[in-house]
Amino acid sequence: MRMFRRVAPGAAPAAAGPAYRCQEDGMLGLGCGARSYSSDLHYASEYAVGARGVEQIIRRWLERDEQELDVADYGMRLDEGEQRRRWLILSLLADEGADAAAYQGRFGAARDLHTDFPQLAELERMGLAERTDRTLRLTPAGLERSDTIGPWLHSRQINALMQAYDLR
Repeated sequence: MRMFRRVAPGAAPAAAGPAYRCQEDGMLGLGCGARSYSSDLHYASEYAVGARGVEQIIRRWLERDEQELDVADYGMRLDEGEQRRRWLILSLLADEGADAAAYQGRFGAARDLHTDFPQLAELERMGLAERTDRTLRLTPAGLERSDTIGPWLHSRQINALMQAYDLR
């Protein structure tokens, strides 16, 4: 998941104000193939990987009327386990990493990031992540493999749903 911002020509990015934290703030994706999420929803419009599928989706997208644009093609309500997992994946992919105290603040003092996700120890053993104080960050080698690490952390339920999806 990537986020791009447009800055007007000649303007400096705003230094003041709260920083956007995708793992906590949610995101509204706009346009064909965009994904969106709130605290407990993850939804998207139709997307494809192959050129022919993408072309067909764009053509159908352009033909939609206003009412059709109000509807998400795919989505699910996330239970607490999936919310924790999504928070972890988004946090690991962010520069600041996954902070155990922030995890407890979000999901409860009784929760422990490394107990909930024991596979994180494997990332550390492989040199793909390192723990400093209470934060787990991907190493440069981990960042190089981040597009693989995210899906590696998906739950069985999400993997099954993704396998069932037709990627044209």
